[in-house]
Amino acid sequence: MPPVKDEHAAPIDRAGALERIGGDAAFLDELLDLYDQEYSDKARALASAIEAGNADLVRTLGHGLKGSSANLSLPALRQAAADLEAAGRAGDLASAREALRRLEEAYRALKAFLD
Repeated sequence: MPPVKDEHAAPIDRAGALERIGGDAAFLDELLDLYDQEYSDKARALASAIEAGNADLVRTLGHGLKGSSANLSLPALRQAAADLEAAGRAGDLASAREALRRLEEAYRALKAFLD
């Protein structure tokens, strides 16, 4: 029997996400697939923006990921993206690097949870 996943530690509030979209689990799966594609592109762009010292792009990309993470009830991803947005706004690339590390960690946790 597979281990029971602790819903309190879940990287997604599935009930909250389902409530937001009218309870359609298949649609939620589609949205998570789209998020997966968006995340991959934006994570690469964030890493490049940080390396290039482009704080404004870090802010913009962080803002976009914050919104999509919030819409899908992904609290750890939303928080890390909000921290990226704030770091970009402040021009603090060291904090942006740390927030990107946490974003990637939260994303790996989500992927493991959903698999």
